[in-house]
Amino acid sequence: MSEVNTESLIEPEERTLFRAYSEIRPKVEDNLKVGDYVSALRQIAGLRKSVDPFFDKVLVMAEDEKLRRNRLRLLHDISQLFLRIADISEIVQEG
Repeated sequence: MSEVNTESLIEPEERTLFRAYSEIRPKVEDNLKVGDYVSALRQIAGLRKSVDPFFDKVLVMAEDEKLRRNRLRLLHDISQLFLRIADISEIVQEG
């Protein structure tokens, strides 16, 4: 996948999410460099106020392939940043 195309961010909620992600990404990376995973996770958690409206208002799987790919790329980038902090697929629930 390529980078997020900011010109293809047409909905206000996707532009807001991209801006929020762009603002926290360097902070998260700085936290990770020094092993401050709690602060990094707090930064990621702060995206919720932008993520919720995104999923409420934006059709990720849009018919327009260009929009769909761009939206999936944004979500992929956010998930990859989160996975650098914690891989929740490794959590085992017993019982």
